[in-house]
Amino acid sequence: MYGMSKTEKMGGPYTKQEQETRRNQIFELHFEQGYSAVYIAKTLGVNRNTINKDIESLYGELRNNTSPTNKNWLDKQVIKLEYQRTRLQKELDKEMPIKERLQIEKIISNADLRIAAFFIKLETTRKHFKL
Repeated sequence: MYGMSKTEKMGGPYTKQEQETRRNQIFELHFEQGYSAVYIAKTLGVNRNTINKDIESLYGELRNNTSPTNKNWLDKQVIKLEYQRTRLQKELDKEMPIKERLQIEKIISNADLRIAAFFIKLETTRKHFKL
């Protein structure tokens, strides 16, 4: 999938195309699929510090909405989570066993926490890098 063969380069400096390809892969793995920097580094065969720098940079781009590839991604993710939350909230209006009700409430709570955590991370990144 994303891994590199043993004969491929395992360190920088990277060409612009290699950097762009890597950052696109990191964006998908971290932001879309939720993988950690450690996992991504192992999967891509790239130094973890490089992955961390790319993730921080991507957070900055999301915060400032400067990346054409990621443009409006943040808004789309928040809208998607809010839509799911609204749908689940409507389910709570129906008659159902308490166990199902608690499961739905837990899902709603997790969605709220994910949104909050993401915005905290964006704000922390902005302050850290003065973006």
